[in-house]
Amino acid sequence: MSDFISINYTLIIVVLGTMILGISAGAIGTISILRRQALIGDALSHATLPGVVLAFILTGQKDIWVLLCGAAIAAVVSVSLIALIQKYTKIKNDASLALILSGFFGFGQVLLVFVQRSGNASQAGLNKFIFGQAATILRADVLFLGIVSLLIILLMLLFWKEIKHFVFNKEHFQTLGFSSILLNTLILSLTILVVVIGIRSVGVILMSALMISPGVASRQWSDKLSVNVILASLFGLISGALGAYISAIKASLPTGPVVVIVLSIIVIISLFFSPKRGIIYQARRNSTYKKTLIKYKPLVHIYSGNDLSILTSTELDFLVKENLIEGKDDIIKITTDGTQLLKYLLGGIL
Repeated sequence: MSDFISINYTLIIVVLGTMILGISAGAIGTISILRRQALIGDALSHATLPGVVLAFILTGQKDIWVLLCGAAIAAVVSVSLIALIQKYTKIKNDASLALILSGFFGFGQVLLVFVQRSGNASQAGLNKFIFGQAATILRADVLFLGIVSLLIILLMLLFWKEIKHFVFNKEHFQTLGFSSILLNTLILSLTILVVVIGIRSVGVILMSALMISPGVASRQWSDKLSVNVILASLFGLISGALGAYISAIKASLPTGPVVVIVLSIIVIISLFFSPKRGIIYQARRNSTYKKTLIKYKPLVHIYSGNDLSILTSTELDFLVKENLIEGKDDIIKITTDGTQLLKYLLGGIL
């Protein structure tokens, strides 16, 4: 009985931790996607690996807070290098992100192998940061995750209007007297916070998926920023809860990959079935449009000013019956209903 209670307590702690992480990662990840900086989370998460290993080498401690401080420092260094590359070279944004991502991760792997071959027994478990180990989350860790996530959400709400202006109209944002540097620093700082608190659970490789996938899925359902952020947080929460639960009942499965699989399923469902941008919806709309265009092709012919003699009396009678045209003394005029239909058929160019 005590074993059952222990298992359930551990499961609750792990599920709560991944749920909280999913909420904050989904919220800040949506902002990164809308700023066309989806890869920034990927670069930062991979850059934390050498920070974790260096923190262990320099301190000789495997205390989680020491390792996370090392991860945070490495993330800040990587962001600074990306900014320097973009400012003083002609390398594009995606190329600089890929360069830092691969370089830092490769350096981290080399350091990890070096530590493993050093014979230091206390290094065991450092490689868990690659794919994460949510099962080691404690009650204190959940409390810490909750505080940091709450701080992230509160800061986003506090600067909500500024963030919207900055994301959608940076020039107008600057004309209002706001500092782009300060707000950009705030958003990057929040991104770093999410990455650092998440690498222990999800790992450096898959942390970017926890930030990008919820935003991609939510974007299929709405064009409104607030709705996007709420939906992304909800998707992150659901994937965190289900992923942690599935990996807990199947002890051989790591939490991070399972969470990402659940997220991928949510993204696929959103891409196919969302009523706004879903592939199925788009296919049905295109099919309906083509059928309507064929059906009312004579109306487009009349609007284009082409020779009316090639139209049959049946086609003209049909348009009259549908109240799309009206004619008198061989002069044909398109009605208000016909004009509205033409706007649909011609893409609103009228």
